[in-house]
Amino acid sequence: MCSFLFCRAKNVLSFPVIQRHRYFRIKQRMRALVKSSLLLPSTALLPALLITTLLTPTHPWGSIKAVLAAWRAAVLCVYCWSAGAHVLEVVFTERVAMANDDDPQPTATLISAMKHTDPIVQDWCLMDLAAVAEGAAGCRNRRAALFADETGASGWTPLATYCLVELTQFVQVMSSALPSVLGTASSGNGMKWNSLQLTTTGARSASRQQDLAMWHLQARYTRLCWAMRVISGLTAAAMKQDTYGLLQLSSPNLSDVLAVQLAVVMVLQAFLKHTSSIPSKPRNRLGRLIQRITLRSSSSSSSAAPQQHVDTATCALLDTAKTCTYRITNTYGEVLSSVVAKSRPLIGTSTESQTLLASFLAHRE
Repeated sequence: MCSFLFCRAKNVLSFPVIQRHRYFRIKQRMRALVKSSLLLPSTALLPALLITTLLTPTHPWGSIKAVLAAWRAAVLCVYCWSAGAHVLEVVFTERVAMANDDDPQPTATLISAMKHTDPIVQDWCLMDLAAVAEGAAGCRNRRAALFADETGASGWTPLATYCLVELTQFVQVMSSALPSVLGTASSGNGMKWNSLQLTTTGARSASRQQDLAMWHLQARYTRLCWAMRVISGLTAAAMKQDTYGLLQLSSPNLSDVLAVQLAVVMVLQAFLKHTSSIPSKPRNRLGRLIQRITLRSSSSSSSAAPQQHVDTATCALLDTAKTCTYRITNTYGEVLSSVVAKSRPLIGTSTESQTLLASFLAHRE
């Protein structure tokens, strides 16, 4: 699997938002598959075809038939390789049910899968757990089993802790990139949210923390979405199914869940607000050379501005975070105001957390 991802130049699997039958998923990719199978060999062999027109027909490597034969073989090889890659990705991104709804201990497999060292197995577990937490068809008993233990050790506690740790680490990575994104703030005045400092060329190069934040958004996007769906779905389901009061009496509790969820929304809003001021960093040397030449040529003009970069993963993840937060606020209502007032926020101040929660309760987000 690692060899497949390396050869395909992809560091993450493309999990679909809506799970469909594999036939329709493969059918959807066929048009792009045929297009790439024709485009890549044609681009590679076009110089050879032009050279053959300059060579004599008697040359063993200069005949047009040899180039066309090589083109047909290349098309077949690229098609078979791409088709196998697409089919393999479709199979690896399908939902795997970790247990049946009538199993006597349906949570044991989930907990053991969470501890697996293979990240793909962890992704399958989070995908299945998100469906269970949101009440998918055929998962009613499995969701009730998450709150069936009085101590929470066989359901709520380990699964909720895993998701909260995933989200907390993400908040820490994103918040470490915010000071460099927001620019240099004068000492003693705290963080200035609107004080982006640009260089003389009109652009500020992305720091290592910003690159790491971008990588987390791209590579861990689906895991973060599943973690928020799991934690918000279980928190909403606990309103009726938590007969032992695990969400109030155990750890993590409702205060921890709400603090992490609000922190994710706050850090994404702050990061997205200033992402447009970060110059995009090309991946190859040619792109970096062109960007450097462009910046130098435009540095003489007073209206020079950085190349804006707005990441679609940030916008999509923020929408998911808001949806999951609304699921919690719509379930518990105004009682959450006292919970936030007594809890310690992960980022920002308690006043900012209360203001953000009030906007969710008033449906202004």
